[in-house]
Amino acid sequence: MATQTGRRLSRWSRWLVAALLVATVGGGAGFAAPAAGSGLGPAVEQWRQLAAGDSYNCAVRADASLWCWGANGQGQLGNDAPTFDPQAAPVQVEPGSQWRSVRPGKGTHTCGIRTDGSLWCWGSNWAGQVGDGTQTSRYAPVAVGVGFSWLVMATGNSHTCAIRDDATLWCWGQNHVGQLGDGTQTDRLTPVQIGVGESWVEVSAGWGHTCARRVDATMWCWGLGARVGDGTNAQRLSPVQIGAGFGWTQVTTGYDHTCAIRADATLWCWGYPGSALGDGTGESRLSPVQVAGGGAWATVEPGYWHTCGLRTDASLWCWGANIRGEVGDGTYSSQLSPVPVAADQTWAQLGGGLDHNCAVRSDSTVWCWGSNDGGAIGQRPRVGERNVPTRALLL
Repeated sequence: MATQTGRRLSRWSRWLVAALLVATVGGGAGFAAPAAGSGLGPAVEQWRQLAAGDSYNCAVRADASLWCWGANGQGQLGNDAPTFDPQAAPVQVEPGSQWRSVRPGKGTHTCGIRTDGSLWCWGSNWAGQVGDGTQTSRYAPVAVGVGFSWLVMATGNSHTCAIRDDATLWCWGQNHVGQLGDGTQTDRLTPVQIGVGESWVEVSAGWGHTCARRVDATMWCWGLGARVGDGTNAQRLSPVQIGAGFGWTQVTTGYDHTCAIRADATLWCWGYPGSALGDGTGESRLSPVQVAGGGAWATVEPGYWHTCGLRTDASLWCWGANIRGEVGDGTYSSQLSPVPVAADQTWAQLGGGLDHNCAVRSDSTVWCWGSNDGGAIGQRPRVGERNVPTRALLL
């Protein structure tokens, strides 16, 4: 484990950071805070956090148990099964353990934080993305960064980043395009600190890039080309500031694009493909461009070639490529601007995956749409797709 080099924050600063992190965890990147009585499944308040990954999903119940379903080719469901069969219904991860949050990856690894602040990861580990100092895949959770308390984490394709309770940021795994942000292109098998002295409150990891917010509401990105958003196609090995002069309340990375919400509740995206950016043009962008439809955005979830978001009135909107029905509007036609999804319903949580999405309705039921490969949208048989939200097969 790399030793910590940044100064520790004062008690007041640490309290402020913790408070801001609570807001961050409640606001995006798959960590949307459920409204009262929300959750997955038929029982009110049964679940408290939902997140979608690459053809699979995970969720934490109100009793702090962790469950995952969907594709399982690299053990990313974490149920330590002798075979890696996909699962259309949730399987429990380490019965008896208590979890605070979970994040499925944009590849085939997963990380979660337990209620005691410890960090655990599992699944594919060929580039060290699990973070346990090896390149051995793990089919059940293994502890990462032992001895420290962790507040939030993000899983990309083959890299991971997380923030400690002292507001320092650490990353590990694949680094061939600078997605770790440590100034090198060297893969890391254990966490390395990103920057020295900065106070971080949110981080999100994409395919080959990473973005994060600091306590002062500035946004910083690094990694591969247009995904970074600094107006160039340059590869950035260290964090560069994006959208200077604006206060940012959430940033979430997709595979090849990024979206973020400003303090005025307007939504901005950049990267490619252009259809996923939602500005009505279909053009790729090297710097943030406002999503059509004005403000009042609460949270956003970019997928591969599509994006979905919740507005402050609890309505659900999606746009972008729609090959597998991932926009959810009942068609297979691409949408260059946000279109309403199940407009007669209100929604509490949202998780955006590769080419599928899952969301929690205000009546505490979970609905998914898009590709059902591996059972990602909770349907049997585990193939095909749905182009409108469909009730998931959940416990």
